[in-house]
Amino acid sequence: MSYEKKTFEQLALPPREKVIQALLLALLKHNGVIKEFGAENQEFCNEIADELELTKAQRTASMQTIVRKENRVKRFPAWHRLLYRSAAEAAKQMLLSHPTQTMKLTQKREWMLTENGIDRALKLANIPTDQKINLPIRTYEVEKIKNKLEKTEQIENYNPIDTNKRAHKITRESLLRDRGFRQAIIESYDYCCSACGLKISSPNSVGWEVEAAHIVPHRHHGKDDIWNGLALCHLHHWALDVGWFTLRQDFSIEVSAKIHALPADQGRIGDFDVLRGFLRTGSKISLPKQNSLYPHINAILWHRQNIFCS
Repeated sequence: MSYEKKTFEQLALPPREKVIQALLLALLKHNGVIKEFGAENQEFCNEIADELELTKAQRTASMQTIVRKENRVKRFPAWHRLLYRSAAEAAKQMLLSHPTQTMKLTQKREWMLTENGIDRALKLANIPTDQKINLPIRTYEVEKIKNKLEKTEQIENYNPIDTNKRAHKITRESLLRDRGFRQAIIESYDYCCSACGLKISSPNSVGWEVEAAHIVPHRHHGKDDIWNGLALCHLHHWALDVGWFTLRQDFSIEVSAKIHALPADQGRIGDFDVLRGFLRTGSKISLPKQNSLYPHINAILWHRQNIFCS
């Protein structure tokens, strides 16, 4: 029996598969990605240890190895070694991307869920997998699509309408593209509604209220490009889609004049006028830090001409 395995057994540490399950569930709460394990990520290691109800002795017992090149003995928590071994096994099972693999994509040494990994984690959490589209959880496959959207250079004569777009069969690839678009949008706007600034997650930190809205809608064959998108809360997503407001070329809001004809009992929550309270003509939306990710003026003009109720 190896020194490592013997140590794990002496400490009665949980089996590797149980650690993998706890790791996958924890990643759901961390948007699908965490740093490498070690001193800089002690908080996450403690979070998993709490979930597994490890004792103080199990958390603090150390192992050692000889670093021959430096002729020294290196000591480290046995629990951290088990966590690393479990994550590495999960990577072999294609449930996670290994930090060396993730580094090539994000330039960060991180463990990241894969599509197989998020499916397993959602099953463990009793969350239907068809809810993935509504979750801002990063996976290696979605991150590749998001990176491509963010790095594509904005073009002046951009056409926000896909003239070749037709009703298509929903496939795994199309669902990944939808999630890549959503992830790119809500991350670039820091999970905030660009119209009112609302930023709130679910109690379990798995989902965010903000949505990725198409400026030129899907029903009009709008493209899944970052320049045809805005991060909006549910209310303002709906208000944009039906034409209650639009944007001007300077990214300020223009509210439909029809708002003044609303009956007194509409658009209110108690005594608060929701539409008039949050939408003011001339106020500017919040924008991404990179101007290359701003909505394209051609998409805005199309919305003004085709959706907005002036």
